[in-house]
Amino acid sequence: MKTMNLFFRSRRAAGFAAIVLGAVLLAFSGPVVAQTISDDCQECHDAQYQAWKVSGHPYKLMKADIAQNRPIPLPEGYAWDEISYVIGGYKWKSRYMDLDGYIITQDKSAEGGKTQYNMLTGEWVDYNADKENGVKPYDCGRCHTTNWVANENPEDLTGNQDMLPGIHGTFDQGGIQCIQCHTHADIGNIDNSAEACGACHYRTAAPGAEENVIPASNGFVRHHEQYNEFLASGAHGAALECVSCHDPHYKSEFSITTTCEDCHGEIAADYAMTSMYDYNVECIDCHMPLAAKSGQQTGPNEGDVQSHIFRINTDPTADMFTPEGDFVQLDDNGNAALSLRFACQACHETASLDELALYAKGFHNPEKTLADIGLDPGLTGTWWNSAKDGEGFLLEVAYAADGSIFLYASFYTYGPDGEQTWLVAALESSAGTTANVRVYIPVGGTWGDPSGAETGTEWGIGTFTFPTCSTATFSFTPNQAMVDMGFSALSYDLTRILEPGIACPTFVNNEMAAAMK
Repeated sequence: MKTMNLFFRSRRAAGFAAIVLGAVLLAFSGPVVAQTISDDCQECHDAQYQAWKVSGHPYKLMKADIAQNRPIPLPEGYAWDEISYVIGGYKWKSRYMDLDGYIITQDKSAEGGKTQYNMLTGEWVDYNADKENGVKPYDCGRCHTTNWVANENPEDLTGNQDMLPGIHGTFDQGGIQCIQCHTHADIGNIDNSAEACGACHYRTAAPGAEENVIPASNGFVRHHEQYNEFLASGAHGAALECVSCHDPHYKSEFSITTTCEDCHGEIAADYAMTSMYDYNVECIDCHMPLAAKSGQQTGPNEGDVQSHIFRINTDPTADMFTPEGDFVQLDDNGNAALSLRFACQACHETASLDELALYAKGFHNPEKTLADIGLDPGLTGTWWNSAKDGEGFLLEVAYAADGSIFLYASFYTYGPDGEQTWLVAALESSAGTTANVRVYIPVGGTWGDPSGAETGTEWGIGTFTFPTCSTATFSFTPNQAMVDMGFSALSYDLTRILEPGIACPTFVNNEMAAAMK
């Protein structure tokens, strides 16, 4: 009677209680009346009900008359009276079932296909477009309905929902309703273990494989593998449950109750000193990237489902997947790791993996300095020696397309006779924070000539050394031709005229951010 008491706590009138009792009994025995069960829970648990209502769980499968009241488009050529159910349709993707319960695989355009609508991108994509309409059954009820019972003999329509030939099973309710997690036997009891969540957030692995095995295909984790990703995530999987961070009774994106900084406060504080933080890059952007693909690929290194692996392998040569590409690589402890392709290159598309590894290794170490990185784009800026006002260097440091470092410098100064003179320099070699450059002097230019200097005559050689992001030395030696013209070897101590416009080293130790806090 414990289950019944929850429903009748506020219903003391005997006649009304009798009516409700009949409704509850019917609800557990058939799909029609069962649509009201979760609404009954609302009477005593309104706050939890309202939060669950926006969690996405109730919308895994909706009848057409309900779905059409939501902002869900239809495949080209279809009307709502041709649809029996909508699969999904809440923030992610939607697929559609015809009046016989088969999943629609062809729209009514000349090209066909385009029957899955991806809400993340606002685009239609193919779903089993190699199949004709009327042949793709619906057998996904285990994770899209409440109390799904598969029909092992779908030709016997009595075992199909609504006796539709395309729905190969029955269910009490569309979507994941209260009683799916709060058990029938004891409606107030819930199994909130990761295993319980994993019943749906885990599709399949190889037969007989361990639970942490993570299927992959086409260079991405397959969708709905959050549970086995979590189990292979190291400390998180060993010490936490899904509900440690998620609660479907909590109103937020993905029902998040615990954030990264709640547990990793010291690391979060260090991260707040970086330019990544200034650009509003969140922990999950690197540690929970879109490494899985459900609907479609959204970028060169992005799917459309966030990972629950968390750990990042900073080895630029490491492949996240097995040689065959059908599973994620696991280490000797059964743990997986994200590759830099997903953790970094998803945003920094043009950066090489070698370049990204420089920043990724020890990224959260607040003591990491320029010496750990070498020449860095954060050195770009205007440099001078205060004792020689009116002279200075314009310096540009960047990575080339092949990942190699690029350095270009221009020195506005004076020649031996006091005339204004420009020297330019390009990188020849580097080691750590030292850059060896070849120096040239522009000659032959004419005022107003858009072609500029006709030639750059070799002037000599020079060396930049950067002890820190704000201090440098530059020594240069003219060749014999320049010596004959009156130039001599010199050495300068340099400082920045202004603080760098970006953090130096790039992404770490943002002194500007620190000064503002």
